[in-house]
Amino acid sequence: MAAEPVMVALAAGAVGGLLGVLLGRYAGRRAARRSPPSLLSPQQSADPANAQPSHPLHEPEIGQRLEMALEATGAAVWDADLVAGTCWWSDTFPRMLGYRTRPAMPPDFWERRLHAEDRERVLAHIASHLAGETPAYAYSYRLRHEGGGWVWIAAKGRAFRDKTGRAVRYAGIMTDITEARRQEERLRASEERLLKIMEAAPIAVNVTTRDGRWLFCNAQSARLMGRDRAALMRTPVADLYADPADRDALIARFDREGAFRNAEIRFRRPDGSIVWVLSSWNSIELDGESALLTWLYDITDRKAAESAMIEAREEAERALADLREAQESLIQAETMASLGQLVAGVAHEINTPIGIGLTAASHIGEQAQILRERFTGNTLRRSEFLEFLDGLSESSRLLMANIDRAASLVQSFKQVAVDQSSGDRRVFELGSYIHELLFSLRPRLKRTNLKVVVECDDELTMDSFPGALGQVLTNLVINAIVHAYGDCDRVADRLAEKPIGTIRITAQAGGADRVRIDFIDDGAGIAPEHLSKVFDPFFTTKRGQGGSGLGLHIVFNTVTGPLGGTVSVQSWPGQGTRFTVQLPREAPAMQPTTATEPALN
Repeated sequence: MAAEPVMVALAAGAVGGLLGVLLGRYAGRRAARRSPPSLLSPQQSADPANAQPSHPLHEPEIGQRLEMALEATGAAVWDADLVAGTCWWSDTFPRMLGYRTRPAMPPDFWERRLHAEDRERVLAHIASHLAGETPAYAYSYRLRHEGGGWVWIAAKGRAFRDKTGRAVRYAGIMTDITEARRQEERLRASEERLLKIMEAAPIAVNVTTRDGRWLFCNAQSARLMGRDRAALMRTPVADLYADPADRDALIARFDREGAFRNAEIRFRRPDGSIVWVLSSWNSIELDGESALLTWLYDITDRKAAESAMIEAREEAERALADLREAQESLIQAETMASLGQLVAGVAHEINTPIGIGLTAASHIGEQAQILRERFTGNTLRRSEFLEFLDGLSESSRLLMANIDRAASLVQSFKQVAVDQSSGDRRVFELGSYIHELLFSLRPRLKRTNLKVVVECDDELTMDSFPGALGQVLTNLVINAIVHAYGDCDRVADRLAEKPIGTIRITAQAGGADRVRIDFIDDGAGIAPEHLSKVFDPFFTTKRGQGGSGLGLHIVFNTVTGPLGGTVSVQSWPGQGTRFTVQLPREAPAMQPTTATEPALN
């Protein structure tokens, strides 16, 4: 069928004839119901049975109902008489197109407003229906609005045919669906944006069924699993897990707890590599089917970093353990070296009285031999015998004095050495022990021109570890000699009559159960930038000059460890240094061990 007759039919008025018929029927039925006054006699008029209501009810007829429906819905109808070539449009049709009053509507009124992109499709659809190829029709298209823009129209209707099957009438209804189409377009655009977002998201988004079928996955899922999307959608979900039992556990958790987040799960790629993810689960309905919505966030790099960090930490702990072992060995070596210096010093100190005693004994032997020879030869005179007795008496005195001195040195060394090597706990007088310790250090102090002053109550006693305390005081003395006075064993210093410095050791009770020991020198002092580091292991300002950096570290560890006290330091550059040791009079119930975490008090 040609397009022009179809347009003429539409323009002639599909709905006009229908509405005209309906309105004609409505008017005829209304007139028929009226009874002319002349047909009723006065008696009939007065008869209550024939009386009409004073306010008759006007029931709307079909035409009026149609007008009301069209006004209420904004729809429009048409009726086209294909034989007569006329078409009627309802008044709502031009209003639908933005007209306030009904305009002139020539035969091509509808066709001229049809969108160019819809024209061929719509005309073909109408022609097909009028040709009898379809029982009815429903289609949508765009018409130009009077104010500009386009109105989307949804049209439904059918053709009426004569006995021969020829279409003689063509009627239907049109509805403005512009807003619905806009909503559909917004929804479509929103869905496209959402899909683009999901495709670009760095998080894998999946929709699967409980039995492991895929319903949806985004691009990140394919990348994460190391498969193309088609292959991934064909793979049962359980086969992707490094341990298929993990999925069963996750489903059980979902059934038990509902939605959850950030479960750490492993997946296996086709190449055998493991992918760690944070898996979050929720439920969703997709195309009417209940499904599982999962998000997978790749944490493989994080897990690798964690593993590397754990390995590095273990390696660091092993290195730290080795370092602590080496440190303890060095501390022990330093302690033994200190003890060795004590032995060497005492040996040197003992050498003098032993030598004098040996000389006296040798002299006595020589004089006794001479006396025997003279006695045997009858040449011994009384004066010689008396001289021998005087020499014997003097030699015996020297021998006894030097043997006593050597015995004292040995006894002092023995007590200090036993205390430092055994670490036994005992009750001792603090003042006497300090003097014994300094006596054992006299060989080292004799090479200096330092004066050592001790101020301590003779009745001040402690129940502690004298060996540990002796190690502390020994290290403080050696530290002062080396650092405060620059190792003052030079000949010029020893020959100087005036002492080059004074070390003062004071001990006093700090309450009923505490003891305070101050070790004070008037030497060079400590630089402010070094003060916070003096107790650190291996810190020394005499590197390469014999300093190990462990002397004061041992002091700190010993005071805070077995002795159970605290140590602090104050210094004034060029004026001296004060070490203050606070100790309990009764040491803690523990074995003397070396602390491993020194810190400056």
